[in-house]
Amino acid sequence: MNIIRIIAVFVFAIIISHTKAQVLSSANFIKGGKSDAIKIVSSYLLPVEKSLCFNGINSKLLLFKKSEELHFGIGINLTSSFINNQDYTYDVNDLNLSEFEASNSQYTVAQTLSGNENTIGLQTKDTYKVPSTTFPFYKEVPILSFNSPKGNNIGVVPIPTINLFAEKQGNMLGINLLPPLKISDSNIGLFEIGIDFQHNLKSSLGFLSNFWADIYLSTGYTFTKLSYYLDINPNQDALNFSVQSDNGPYDNQKLQINANSIPIKIVMVKEHNKFSFFVGGGYNIMTSLVKMIGTYPIYATDPTDQFQIITTDIEDPFEYESSFSKLSLDIGANYRSKHLLLGFEYAHSYYKNISLSVNYIL
Repeated sequence: MNIIRIIAVFVFAIIISHTKAQVLSSANFIKGGKSDAIKIVSSYLLPVEKSLCFNGINSKLLLFKKSEELHFGIGINLTSSFINNQDYTYDVNDLNLSEFEASNSQYTVAQTLSGNENTIGLQTKDTYKVPSTTFPFYKEVPILSFNSPKGNNIGVVPIPTINLFAEKQGNMLGINLLPPLKISDSNIGLFEIGIDFQHNLKSSLGFLSNFWADIYLSTGYTFTKLSYYLDINPNQDALNFSVQSDNGPYDNQKLQINANSIPIKIVMVKEHNKFSFFVGGGYNIMTSLVKMIGTYPIYATDPTDQFQIITTDIEDPFEYESSFSKLSLDIGANYRSKHLLLGFEYAHSYYKNISLSVNYIL
């Protein structure tokens, strides 16, 4: 497992670990209220949610010369999801925000996590009074003002796994695992586990015995969990807070993405010498569950003193589920030489996926 941990930290940390500050920035909108925090977080994290789901649609087909022998193997797989350009930005006007609005109505397009480093200003629609030296001796300012979170110029999300499998006559059962790990000073956690099954229909349907190609049915299930450990506290130095006695503690905060993928595919395979080439397609069932867990401060005007802001707490503020189910077209090739098996698979869907594998046959 040490090898896969090293690869995971090296590959995934380069792409994802530097997003901690931006994810924290998006989660900070919880201070303005639960409703808009859901909308902003979901828009900002959309490409990550989809990437984790689409990474699970590659069925990691391992195709062999047909043999009566039972083969066992171990390998390393790297699956990468390429983010669609349409998911690089979002328009805050399309979110129908209830608590926040753009500070400048001319600038309403914000970046997702995959976008660039441009930001726009957002502020609460609710205001509170601050003293002023001119009549009426106060002015109204937004309770909160934030810049939208920056993007991280992420165009691809790779996830490596270690694969264990058994195969006979082209029928395979495999398990894929990325052991639980934390990266970026324990600010981000990642875990993945999956099971894949492929069946050579020629081994069970006699009328296909003379068909020019092998036909495989492939399916499986992949579960991926990505956790961001947050640190959102009231900023009492910047504003005049009336902190309640039961506020906090704020040491249990986490933003969690749980992605589920079930690919169901049929592919045709043609063998040539040491190579196997395949083409096919299928339907991919993909869902994502996002949870914001822990205790968080929410700011509001003090109903008894309009020159002050109070903070109250909210527990486990939200969770939401999304579906990204899509059809895909799949092509690929494998190379087998004695104990070595190399694999390539490309899945063309709303997101494009490439899977590369190196396997050793025991």
